[in-house]
Amino acid sequence: MVYTCADHGGFDATTKRLSMGGANMKNAMKKLQKITGLGEILAKRLIKAGYDSYESIVAAGEEGLRKIKGLNPHTIPSIIEQATKLAAEIHEQRARKLADIKAAAAAIRNQVEELSRTLKDRAAQELTGKSRNAITLQLNKMLTAIEKVESALETRAKGARKRLAKAGQCLAQLTADMEINELDSALKKARKSLKKIYE
Repeated sequence: MVYTCADHGGFDATTKRLSMGGANMKNAMKKLQKITGLGEILAKRLIKAGYDSYESIVAAGEEGLRKIKGLNPHTIPSIIEQATKLAAEIHEQRARKLADIKAAAAAIRNQVEELSRTLKDRAAQELTGKSRNAITLQLNKMLTAIEKVESALETRAKGARKRLAKAGQCLAQLTADMEINELDSALKKARKSLKKIYE
């Protein structure tokens, strides 16, 4: 796999300048120092020059890195090669994580759809118009929330796994023969967890 900055929409590392806080600076330095040949001083100089990630180092290329004071020109090809590999690993990790989260969202969709089918049978037999409308409304809102979650996962994946798990726990406790007010309350709680992902 060849990893390029194009995978992230591309950016010009030579024009990027960051004003980084303490925590962000430490995190960036820790990552850059995983590259053999980059110590604390060189990592800090790279970050101040705008090269705060593996992708930005790859995008800078040899020409950009030669401008960094104290960086041995002979080590630059190795640094770029290592940055390319590390960026690819992160990209693959994110892809696997996103796939897992999408699978969790799909499982919740299946739970809601199955509950909806079961409740339709119950509604036809015993639920009054008011109760039927109330539960149908909540189920439709849940399905809409799931659609929004699925649409937002590409850019809002952070924290999604935990919130999807919480919503799934709420739904797992539901049965079609529960009181309508209990169903309504549980569906609202599950939807509240989902809304935190896309709002």
